[in-house]
Amino acid sequence: MLDLDIPEREYLLLPWLRQGDSALIYAPTGAGKSIFTLALCLAVAGGGDFLGWRCAKPRKVFYVDGEMPEADIIERARMLLPTIEGCDAEAARGNLCFLARQAQHMDAEFPDLATPEGQADVLKRATAGGYELLVLDNFSTLAECEDENAAGAFNGIVKFLMRAKQAGLACILIHHSNKNGTDYRGSSKLATTFEVLIGLSRSTKASIPRDALGFDLAWAKYRHKRDATTRGRSVWFGKDDTAGALTWHYETTEAEELGELVELVKTLNYAKQAELAEAIGISTGELSKRKARAIVLKLITEEDWTGCLAQARSLREGVPEEENTSAEF
Repeated sequence: MLDLDIPEREYLLLPWLRQGDSALIYAPTGAGKSIFTLALCLAVAGGGDFLGWRCAKPRKVFYVDGEMPEADIIERARMLLPTIEGCDAEAARGNLCFLARQAQHMDAEFPDLATPEGQADVLKRATAGGYELLVLDNFSTLAECEDENAAGAFNGIVKFLMRAKQAGLACILIHHSNKNGTDYRGSSKLATTFEVLIGLSRSTKASIPRDALGFDLAWAKYRHKRDATTRGRSVWFGKDDTAGALTWHYETTEAEELGELVELVKTLNYAKQAELAEAIGISTGELSKRKARAIVLKLITEEDWTGCLAQARSLREGVPEEENTSAEF
């Protein structure tokens, strides 16, 4: 097997979605998961960049929607298309195809992904059309099951996702989060087949305008090599302050900022808070605020913070720790 010449899978969206990969995007109702996913699809279909993720060339995308009216989907797509950097609009129009339940006749049978017949129908449409990305929005409206919390509720969709992998199809499944908003709804069995789990939650970051759609993005599971674009981030979609055009914005989430700060403190490479501030690229005043917030969230204690700085000074100066515990800014 080691001698086999197996073609390298290409990225549909660099760095986290390759040919045959599957991803789960989950969020509470109204948090923005569908509009976020549609923007992703436009980037893939038109070969554009989205939130720092790059699609090298246009790809065919098959979007199966179980609840939105077709007119609303089209209206959203038209609104989002100009916001995707470097997107070939004509290619996106030709490559993005929708199968919407609400666009069908009321007596028509729509594929049920909980059944072998429904799965075969969608897979046949996707492969026959030469699509490279299949999007399922969302699990609750596309797969009928009595209890989503039962382990067996996801057997059908897991088998379907595995068949999609065998066909070389990348797949994104949209799902709701649980009541606490901390994880996806249902059994942990669903996570087994995914390379990527992305959780969206309503953002409370003060820098996000009130009239914008804002959410925090967290990587609950990630099998690929991480880089700066696969960190947690706060994302918002709204009008630009200068031109007034709709634009996507993003910055590092508070959780990522505080986690980075605590990790740096624990490296024992920084003897003063001013050094930490310089390393992160923020003011000493902002660093003090983040320190206080990290302590409130119990990411580190005041005692551990002071101790780490003291140990850093001791290591640097060769002075025993107990003789060098004075706090320095």
